[in-house]
Amino acid sequence: MQTPLSIRYYLVEFMNKIKAFFIAVVLLLVVFAVLAGVKANQIMMMIESGEQFVPPPESVSVTAVERQSWSNHFSATGTVLADEGVMISAEVSGKVKKISFKNGAYVEAGTVLLEQESGNEQAQLRAALARLTLAQQNYNRLLELRRDKIATQSEMDGSKQQLDSAQADVDSLRSTLEKKVLRAPFSGRLGIRVVDVGADLQPGSEVVSLQASNAVRVNFPVPQHKLKQIRIGLPVSVSINDAAVVLQGEVTAVAPELNSASRNAIVQSVLANKDNALVPGMAVAVKVTLAQPSDVLVVPATALIYAPYGDTVFIVEKAAEGEGLVARQQFVRLGASRGDFVEILDGVKAGDEVVTSGAFKLFNGQSVIKTDSPAPKYSTTPAPADA
Repeated sequence: MQTPLSIRYYLVEFMNKIKAFFIAVVLLLVVFAVLAGVKANQIMMMIESGEQFVPPPESVSVTAVERQSWSNHFSATGTVLADEGVMISAEVSGKVKKISFKNGAYVEAGTVLLEQESGNEQAQLRAALARLTLAQQNYNRLLELRRDKIATQSEMDGSKQQLDSAQADVDSLRSTLEKKVLRAPFSGRLGIRVVDVGADLQPGSEVVSLQASNAVRVNFPVPQHKLKQIRIGLPVSVSINDAAVVLQGEVTAVAPELNSASRNAIVQSVLANKDNALVPGMAVAVKVTLAQPSDVLVVPATALIYAPYGDTVFIVEKAAEGEGLVARQQFVRLGASRGDFVEILDGVKAGDEVVTSGAFKLFNGQSVIKTDSPAPKYSTTPAPADA
């Protein structure tokens, strides 16, 4: 059994340990409080520094909002057709005797292209000419006898019928012989022949295509809501892939009906094609000038920042306080685009300077400086070229 002295000893030891524990806890709390105070002070200093920080101005390229005169036009994709085009084909049956043209050659109207064998028809023509000569002689003799009142009117009528019949046979054979010689009906360029010497042609058999391409027709569709603006005589420009090749013409015809599927009407323009820049069957870009030019405000497309909530530009203006320039973000309403420019319907005015290069790194109210680097040339009709 422990004595009261030993119990007192243990109690003293226990109390000393509790005091040491509480002292350690207090010291830790003091250390944490000191650290927290230091960190709080550092954070407050950083906040104050951030509030006082002024970002350096950004270098940007700018250009002025300008007014341009844009013509009102309608654009479509058209198809080139030869002003005159035909597939040369056989009119009568017969074997090919001679081909007198080369593929792709230019021929004048009346040029012989192909000849068919005509030996039988030539022999039949000689026989028909002999019958015609005999019929003419018989008719002449009967005329003399009729003047002497020896031949009857019935004999005269019979002789005249034989003479006319013989003449008709001769004319028919001559016509057949002419049809066996195929000629170019007009001047133009030939295609690639689809027959060879010795081929047995039937009526309607195709021989070669002939296209008069010194003048061409361009057909293009116009939707019904635009049709009322189209009238004969409006200027038309036609261009191909190379934008430098542009031919000028005018509207020459408007179809009187609409296609029930597309609700488009076909409009036609005839253009001179002296250099054969346009080839029948080619797809071309057609632009029809509809009315007087419109006065529009435009900016380069590079100045626009597109976003789901709205399109904007950055306008460079003097800072409200202090010196220097700032960029102000401005919402704009866009219209049509043409070449490097976009029409602005609302949001800016003529003379405003907008950022064209470096806008992506700006925020509203940021200070900026204008760069001295030369600005690119913008055009409504750019002509890209290989580097």
